[in-house]
Amino acid sequence: MKKLMILLSALIAILAFYGFLNNHSAQAQTPTFGCKPISLTVRTGQIFYLTVAVTDTLDLYAWQFDTQYHPETLEWVALIPGNHLRSDGARHYLMPPKVVVSGSTTKEATNAAATRLSKDTGVDGNGVIAYLYFRAIKPKTTGTTVTLNDSMLVDRNALVISKSLVNSGNCKVIISDSAPVLVQPPVGELIFMPTIIR
Repeated sequence: MKKLMILLSALIAILAFYGFLNNHSAQAQTPTFGCKPISLTVRTGQIFYLTVAVTDTLDLYAWQFDTQYHPETLEWVALIPGNHLRSDGARHYLMPPKVVVSGSTTKEATNAAATRLSKDTGVDGNGVIAYLYFRAIKPKTTGTTVTLNDSMLVDRNALVISKSLVNSGNCKVIISDSAPVLVQPPVGELIFMPTIIR
């Protein structure tokens, strides 16, 4: 009888632990995708970047998105990849976007994408996937919107990772002649040049 009680207690403990694990995994956060922060104020004529970030990703292997903007206030400059896909030392491949006219008042940088190389697994957690560089060419004190469209996060098996969009994928840029210059940390690759002493 004592052995039966010990066996029953062990079985209950195992089931309770299994239930805890299932409950814990069910409470995992939904990954998010969007601009961080969702609003910036810049001076007219300034080159600046919007940071595109993800949170709570599991096994992220690749991403893709389009960037819609208003060319009367913003000029597209470049997309620089963030470090999230490379955070464990993996190499990556970046497909730069192509800028096209997408409407009567909008342009779109389409099909920006990046994937990991040389690793069999994706990355987990939070991080920056891209920096979108623009030049503020005309004041717009009420703000102009940059929208991230057709975004996709993919795992190592080429399966789409469900996500929620931060602020519906919209990033607001307030442009003013009197705004202080927005100071942002430099991003991109570090290049070391040799010093030549003569």
